[in-house]
Amino acid sequence: METSLLELVGIGKRFGFHQVLRDIDLVLNDGEFVLVLGNNGAGKSTLLRILCLLMNPNVGEMLHRNIPLKEQRTAWLKQTGALSHESRFYSDLTARENLKIYGTLYGEHDLDFRVDEVLKQCDLIHAANLPVRAYSSGMNKRLMIGRLILLKPQFLILDEPFTGLDQKSLDWFKNYLQDFHQNGGTVMLVTHQLELGLDLATRVLFLHRQTILHDMKANSLNAEDCQAILEG
Repeated sequence: METSLLELVGIGKRFGFHQVLRDIDLVLNDGEFVLVLGNNGAGKSTLLRILCLLMNPNVGEMLHRNIPLKEQRTAWLKQTGALSHESRFYSDLTARENLKIYGTLYGEHDLDFRVDEVLKQCDLIHAANLPVRAYSSGMNKRLMIGRLILLKPQFLILDEPFTGLDQKSLDWFKNYLQDFHQNGGTVMLVTHQLELGLDLATRVLFLHRQTILHDMKANSLNAEDCQAILEG
């Protein structure tokens, strides 16, 4: 019997008396590309942080292949790649050194060769020996994408990944995401770029008042539909 990649059951999160998420029920299957939309304060980033295990819910349960996620934390993190507003790089180290550290931590091999290949893909090989603190925001974002490529995750969790990318880099990253998805990868994406998100996604979740209001197929929606739902 085939099991879901991830199941959330009654997930809720609050900070003090402030409720951020409530009654989140969600089944995510292998190979889905899910776009998460919602107005500011709807709980999008909090949901992604919970999926990355950077934050624990106050109530509810998360299951991976029908097994509680808390029992397989290391295995989950090994197959999950996250991209958020925080780079989590060592600013005094070079791009090459940072990628080698992450590759070593994740047990990757042939790092000298593979790191250089990734830096070439990200158009950063010319700046491979610069400290990351000298990188522009766009270069930093490309290096974050390079880390994803190096670590070969099966599930991508992306929070506003297109911010800071120029058109050339955006087109390259879009192609990477399309290839990743077509090869069986699973993606959960938060972005304000509705048309781009809909072009990539197979499914759209609308968060409203801290819970899932709609769960719809992406090919049934356009940007105007999504905007109307968000403003409704």
